[in-house]
Amino acid sequence: MNNMARVLVIDDTFGRVTPGGYNQDRANLCAQFLLDDVTDDHRVGSPVKVKKPVAAAVFFRGQTPACAAAGDVVENNLPGVIHAIERGWGPDAPLDKRWALVLVDLCFYTGPVTPESNKRSEGMPAGRPEDSRADSFFGLHILSAFHDKWPELPVIVFSSKPREESSRRFSELGALAFLSRDEADASGQIREYIWRYGLVPDETGKLVGQSASLLIALRAARRAARDRRNLLIRGERGVGKELLARYISRVGQPPERPLVIVDSGTLTPQLYASELFGHARGAYTGAEKQRVGRILQATGGDLFLDEIGNMPPDVQAGLLRVLEQRTVSPVGENDSTAVDVRFLSATNEQLETPSAERSFRPDLLDRLREGGVIPIPPLRERREDIPVLVDAFLREAERSIPQARRRTVAPEAMSALCAHDWPGNVRELRSCIFSAVSSHADIEFLVPLHLPPIFRGLAISPSTKPSPFNVMVDSSSPPAKALESLRSAIQGIEFDPLRPHSWTGCLRDLQTLWGSIQLKLLRASIQATRRPRVGCLDGKILIHPAVKLMTGDGNLSASKAADIVKKLFAGLTDELQTQSLNDPVLAEVHEIALRLRPRGGKRKEQRPARGTT
Repeated sequence: MNNMARVLVIDDTFGRVTPGGYNQDRANLCAQFLLDDVTDDHRVGSPVKVKKPVAAAVFFRGQTPACAAAGDVVENNLPGVIHAIERGWGPDAPLDKRWALVLVDLCFYTGPVTPESNKRSEGMPAGRPEDSRADSFFGLHILSAFHDKWPELPVIVFSSKPREESSRRFSELGALAFLSRDEADASGQIREYIWRYGLVPDETGKLVGQSASLLIALRAARRAARDRRNLLIRGERGVGKELLARYISRVGQPPERPLVIVDSGTLTPQLYASELFGHARGAYTGAEKQRVGRILQATGGDLFLDEIGNMPPDVQAGLLRVLEQRTVSPVGENDSTAVDVRFLSATNEQLETPSAERSFRPDLLDRLREGGVIPIPPLRERREDIPVLVDAFLREAERSIPQARRRTVAPEAMSALCAHDWPGNVRELRSCIFSAVSSHADIEFLVPLHLPPIFRGLAISPSTKPSPFNVMVDSSSPPAKALESLRSAIQGIEFDPLRPHSWTGCLRDLQTLWGSIQLKLLRASIQATRRPRVGCLDGKILIHPAVKLMTGDGNLSASKAADIVKKLFAGLTDELQTQSLNDPVLAEVHEIALRLRPRGGKRKEQRPARGTT
């Protein structure tokens, strides 16, 4: 069940919570579409157990209140819909609970729940005239919000309304299909839409990861797999281009059809033609027996050509003839043999550039990508997949290395692995993990010491998340020089709108960085202004002189100082607030500030008691 695709259904009828605690309409729908209801609402129970469900479904009404009774007024709730999406698609959403597909109703009924409407359908309002007008469907407002905020999230219109009423509009807003509630083959249609449009991982676990960028690549691969046209896979070295080719071949054709792999990088120009086309006995010196070429071996299936940029010019010409004529002539023979092969090619080069065109034929490139180009993201653009990849490679290494113990990754080691840019991508990560296990087979923990030296400088405390950018400040420098260095570093940071993956989610890092610097300054100021007294050798905490020292404002009033401290604490992230209140000095500072200014500065200023400010 955990591997099932998760579908979010936004619908006023099926998403409502009924006062009686059981939504019969939802239960009937789940039975019809073979959906496993996993909605986190214990008031909605379903006595029907769906056998062999096609997806796990979470239902959401999209309105307030979610549970309505006669006399209540029901209104549409777009912010609530946005929040529901973010639960399964935002930066904090667990990878294994992300939405694979979203179904959105068109018409949502609003207004008072009358005794008559409640009798017809428990908790449903009578509706307003504008609810049923195609130009004001609430579902279209939801689609508009999705289109602007999450253009990559697949959305299907799910409605009992006639498709023609709003077909053009929901198409313009990015909906991928229309699913009628009266669909005859309901479960089959859901299964088809998940396969065609859903963002779902490789169910075999060969291509490990659930990041959005990887799931988008897998979706493109599935769509293209049903077509027998040639495909080009593009990606950096080590990203898994061959794995994606195997995935395309596996999901796009019967298992008995062949997949033949040719590593272009290992072939010399002399061997290339023989490897691809085959040769007759005696075709050249050393050809002591006939050889069947890889293209003929792949007939009826797929041929994967890795790193096609290494292909010699004369072989390119021969391959172009094969693609045009769909026949192969082995080296040394005049007869041709018909072939039915789909070519899956891969490259880490930009073969369209003028310099590349001089070594690789543009007409051949056009033939090899006639079915489309599928890019695979580098590992640095899907860092959220690193922990699950590390776990997969650890288990693989432990199985393959004799007497290797099962181990856990220390948080500091995982943070270092996640912070690295991995120029060699997944292949480099796998090699790194295998080396660590091989060198320390009898250890139960993988710690930074087991990683290459370059990683040890990246290890950070478990409570600190890797930052999407690095600000290098020499802590041994005088504070003024360090601050100047920090100022220069911050001014040099740029957020490129064309590369949002490089800074997505960094607001919290910025807030944490700024907050931690302020806390350091506050604590240092408190320590510098403490005065030892009888019974308190460490000295009383004095907010007023400490904040004067921080701000350099000698005329600052005590009440204003307390306000500054309160504002500082209020601006901290939850994590920093917890840390600061666990610090006895900072906790006392906060308590004194609240006592002096309990209502945000509205209290009339009083002269502080001696020895407390």
